[in-house]
Order: sequence, then C-alpha cells, then structure tokens
Amino acid sequence: MANILILETSTTQCSVALAEQGKAVAWKEERADEGYIHAERLMPLVDEVMKEHGWKPSQLNAIAVSGGPGSFTGLRIGVATAKGLCHALNVPLIALDTLHLLAVQGERLDPKPQPRVAMIDARRMEVYAATFDASGECMRAAEPVEVDQRPDAFEGPAQFIGDGAVKCEEALAGEGRTFVEAWPLARDGAASAEAKFVEGKHADLGSYEPNYVKAFKAGAPKDPLGLRSEVSVWIGALLLVLTSCTSCGEQQQYIPYVPVNVDINVNLPAYNDLAHVSQAIAIPGGSKGLYVRRNALDEFIVLDRHSTFDVALGCQVTLDDDNVTLRDESDCSESQWLMIDGSVMSGPAEVPLHRYRTTWNDPILQIYN
Repeated sequence: MANILILETSTTQCSVALAEQGKAVAWKEERADEGYIHAERLMPLVDEVMKEHGWKPSQLNAIAVSGGPGSFTGLRIGVATAKGLCHALNVPLIALDTLHLLAVQGERLDPKPQPRVAMIDARRMEVYAATFDASGECMRAAEPVEVDQRPDAFEGPAQFIGDGAVKCEEALAGEGRTFVEAWPLARDGAASAEAKFVEGKHADLGSYEPNYVKAFKAGAPKDPLGLRSEVSVWIGALLLVLTSCTSCGEQQQYIPYVPVNVDINVNLPAYNDLAHVSQAIAIPGGSKGLYVRRNALDEFIVLDRHSTFDVALGCQVTLDDDNVTLRDESDCSESQWLMIDGSVMSGPAEVPLHRYRTTWNDPILQIYN
C-alpha cells in the first residue's frame, strides 16, 4: 500500500491529487479560460494539497504523472516536475495513461457499464482517442483521428468523454451515444497508480518520455495537372534566394557566437541554489548572460538569455519565480520559453533559446559551446 502524489498537466486543466491505498484522499484542480497555467500553478497546488492534507514529502512512496497524449508543453512540464520530485525524494516514477484517466472519470460520472471513447482535443476536427470496454480494458490504443475524415472510426453505442468529445458530437451522433465535455484529472489515477506501484511497474527516470502520439499528417494538396513537379525546382531556388536575404525583415534565428567555457563548483556559496533540484541561477557569460537550472540530480540545463524572437533587437529573457517560465521584455515580443529545455511556450517567437553543453563531475559543472 502506498502514498502517491499524482500530477496531471496534459490539457489546459492543471490538477494534483494524493492517493492512499489506491483511493484519492485529496486533490486540487484549476483550469484557465485560455492558455496553460501549469508553469505557474503546478508546484503551488502540490504545496497546498500536501499542507491541507497534513502530509510531509517524506511520507510519499512514489510520484505518478499523466504521460499523454496531450499538450506537448504541458506534458513536458508535468514529467519534468515529477522526475525532479522523484530524484529529490528518492522515490519511483509511475507513468499513467491520460486517456485512461478520462475513461475512469466517465465511469465515475455515469457508472452504467458501457464502452467509453476518451478524446483529447488536438485541433480543428482532430482528436487523440482511445476506446475502452465496459470493464475499463483498453480495446483500441491511443491514436490521432481526423473525425471529419473518419466518422466510421468508432462503432456502436458508447460514452464519448473529453475536451475533444463535444466538438465531434455532430459528426459522431448516433443511437446510444452520449457526449461529455471533460478534462483529465489527477484524482482519477489513484487506482491505476496503486496497481502499478504494487506490481513494480515503474518508469525509468533517465529515459522516460511522455507519449506524445505521432503528429497528424497533413494531406498532400491535389495536383491534377502535374504542375508541381515542373516548377518545384524554380520555387526551391526562389526560396533559397529569399531566405538568404538578411534584410528582408524576417526573424533572425541564431544568436551571436560567444565562446563559453565555465566551471561551476555547486558547493560554493555563490551557487548554493544549484544544490537543489528545480532551482536555477543567473550567471555571466554567453551573448546576454546564462541561466543554469538543475533539472535532476545529475541533469543540468544552461540557456543563453538572448531572446530568439529577433536577435538583432538584443532582448534579454528573464526567469519567473516559478523557475520554469522564461520571458522577454514587453517592449520586445512577450514570448515565453520553457526553462526545462529552452523550447517555445508561446510566441510570436518560434525558435528555442540557445542551449550550451554541460558535463557533470560532482561537484563540478562544466559549461561550454
């Protein structure tokens, strides 16, 4: 029997839950009307639910995380946070199927035995979907489905549940079918997390990655006259000329090269924050300065503070108090990046922040080009 903290960040809903002996005993859930709040709210929600339920971190036996499919950025924030907690507490990581969480919620809302189709909104008429039988067993694993192109992808009566279900109601309506708008919730993973803990089905902390599910493939435009093959060479040549022009007003993608070769002793007082997982510091170096974050006991990320929205502007990014979100000045672009790996969280920037190489030989962190 285990005490497990569960994190769910696959959609715009951010939720955490505490599970004891396979049952959710406390939870916190928040959802923004627009965008994602995980970077700002995930750890505060964890702190709140732990304090309100009276648990200390040392009482946790495992950390479970919803592993997808879902939002690329949301999943990475959840998984990175879960890994950091596992390293800090020396407990195992448990990966949960996000669509199974929806199926469990569907049974909780309507206990009638029936097949359930869990759907997470992807875009337009596209969803990530999985089908479960009346006993909760997966009949059809997670896959991307273009509902308007494949209305026959689902058969018979069923409960369709998720933030992708309601938008598909018109295309999929039929006898014995119900459609429930819902978002995956951490509390619905209590039983599954307990079962995996008891069975020893732990995810590998070093190699585990979320189940993003393959991206949708855009259909090739029709070319009945065969013109594309005849002009493709000319179009390619024209694009080459246009993209080589440095004065065409487009975003520059690469920051100036500055040699970097820095050794940091994390035991020194100046770098004390790096002794703790999920903490970050700013140090001199690179083009506009560097941010160093400890993602795990033996994993660091070092990013240049030079905004990649338009490097010619010379904007500098700043790390929020959550140690997860980076943003440039409001008079630059107000873009946001993920401190965990430098990827873009919200535009107009499209290019990740420049990342430096690192070598860890406890207690020395070497940073270099």
